[in-house]
Amino acid sequence: MANKKSQKRSNPQHKKLIESPAAPSGGMHALRETLESIVIAFVLAFLFRTFEAEAFVIPTGSMSPSLQGRHKDVDCNECGYRFRVTASEEEREHSQEEFRRLKRDQRAGSYLRHNNLPAQSLFDTVGGMCPMCRQMMAFQKDIAEEYPADYISYVDVQDEPSYPGDRILVNKYGYDFHEPKRWDVVVFKFPGNGEMNYIKRLVGLPGETLQIYQGDLFSRPINDRGDFQIDRKPADKVAAMLQPVHDTDYDPSVLYEAGWPLRWEPTDGGWQVDVKTGEQSVQQQFSADSKDTETIAWLRYRHMVPTDEDWGIARTIVKTDDFDPESKARWLEGARPELIRDFNSYNALKICWSVLNSGWRMPQKDMGLHWVGDLAVDCDVQIGSPQGELILDLVEAGKHFSCTINLHTGLATLGIEGDKDFSPSAATSVDSAGSYHLRFANVDDQLLLWVDDELVEFDDPTYDVDALFGERRQIIPRAGADDEGDLSPVGIGSRGASINVSRLQVFRDIYYLATNSSDNHKETDYSQERSSTEGSQFARMTDAELRQLFVDPATWPRFLTRRKRSFDIEENQFFVMGDNSPASQDCRLWMGGNALKGKPGGAYLDRRLLTGKAICVFWPHSWGGIPGLRMLPGFPGFGDMRIVR
Repeated sequence: MANKKSQKRSNPQHKKLIESPAAPSGGMHALRETLESIVIAFVLAFLFRTFEAEAFVIPTGSMSPSLQGRHKDVDCNECGYRFRVTASEEEREHSQEEFRRLKRDQRAGSYLRHNNLPAQSLFDTVGGMCPMCRQMMAFQKDIAEEYPADYISYVDVQDEPSYPGDRILVNKYGYDFHEPKRWDVVVFKFPGNGEMNYIKRLVGLPGETLQIYQGDLFSRPINDRGDFQIDRKPADKVAAMLQPVHDTDYDPSVLYEAGWPLRWEPTDGGWQVDVKTGEQSVQQQFSADSKDTETIAWLRYRHMVPTDEDWGIARTIVKTDDFDPESKARWLEGARPELIRDFNSYNALKICWSVLNSGWRMPQKDMGLHWVGDLAVDCDVQIGSPQGELILDLVEAGKHFSCTINLHTGLATLGIEGDKDFSPSAATSVDSAGSYHLRFANVDDQLLLWVDDELVEFDDPTYDVDALFGERRQIIPRAGADDEGDLSPVGIGSRGASINVSRLQVFRDIYYLATNSSDNHKETDYSQERSSTEGSQFARMTDAELRQLFVDPATWPRFLTRRKRSFDIEENQFFVMGDNSPASQDCRLWMGGNALKGKPGGAYLDRRLLTGKAICVFWPHSWGGIPGLRMLPGFPGFGDMRIVR
């Protein structure tokens, strides 16, 4: 994503950062969180005056979902999910130049003259995709009408402004007293232009070689030729950087009424599912009550992602009472689970000029191009009686990673299929009847459990990949006849327990794209070589081939070709990257050059360019209004105030 020159806002204390983004943080929260946010705001105001912390505004989306840049707020009109889509293209510096180029194009020029469009409107964000139900929404009626009937919907957000990015406070002097740490979110001067402020996550330290592979980060001493060791994120960073994949509170009623399968289903008769269709979404409750202490009853997740065509068919079925039953049956037979990808709804946008050039075809990169195996499951559990066991299960590369909680004693035990020696255990508060909020994650070769948002401390929840898989290269998706493996990567199990489960959520870890300046901005970190009538050639996969890759186990050996990229970091240098890896102009892509001519000196950040550490988002704009009250100008969204992790 192109970077923009730093500009000061009308408030001289607010400087504009060049890169950074965001994702929705969840609306107005509980009263306690609101009060905490207000306290944080006052404390930070005190810090601002006392320690001269500096305020910045983030314009672009390189740090999504941790932070957000210029964006549009969207409430999905089908499932009701709240999300944001980038609008940073609306401020592109070269919009006038692009406008002149389009005007010279015969077809585009005719369109512009006919519609009398100004240059800036060419870069307005006019559409986005919901991360939950995956329906495409147009923000202009005329654009929605150009698409096939019922394939996309129209959402009226054009009267709403595109909001500026997060306002953050930056501690400018903290690094005078202590060294920067890996995973810090830092603000710095761009090496090629001292007037540009950038924001990224610090991931590489002086004196080491950093390697990017399979979406994760590894390091070793710079002169060492030994094995790379994975860089594990601390638990608080893991929680802050997880990206949403699915939430049972936002399964759309239209798809369900048309017959599209819900994503969570029992694999046997041990679970009862209560489904109620609402105006927008389907309400789901899952319960298990069995005296069988030998057999595990499973409730499993399958990643059933509808396409634009699926949405068109579903809307037609709901609207048409006499829809052909045979056609509907063929449609549902084609519904197949797929692997979880590195999809980020913040990037899944449409801007006006894409209508002119590509007829509203969604670019492949917006849908995610890489399989993500590091996942987390989140759920609310009601324990009826303290007996039996609750099992949380995550699958990666065909292996089951589990956490078993004894509901009588509260003892939680971790386990990995194929490793009998791995069984760390720890006491939890889940030892009596009541309600609990659980989260279980398999991220960076470690298993993490939270109970009521408190991390459970195990002696050693990390595991050895080489011992488990033979070698890291063998971590590719797998599925078999008796086990769907990575096509059903999340499960909730009950053995002799009486439990009710609601609001099941699936998350994924950030996937760092292995690329560098010499890769010519390739969009994937695995080979896209495919056969043709002229023999084998390197070519970008078509939409059909890409979808096949994520649903057909026969194609999965392609993931064996994922490349590695390594970077040496000398003394007084750091390595920074954006959380929104596919849309971040960071150290990976910085070429060696002359800083006086606007080019960084290489793939590193010089220590002298560090401005400081990001502290918090201190005055986010409000989302919507207060029922019965007119929203005051500049009224903050207290629920979105947060510490930067």
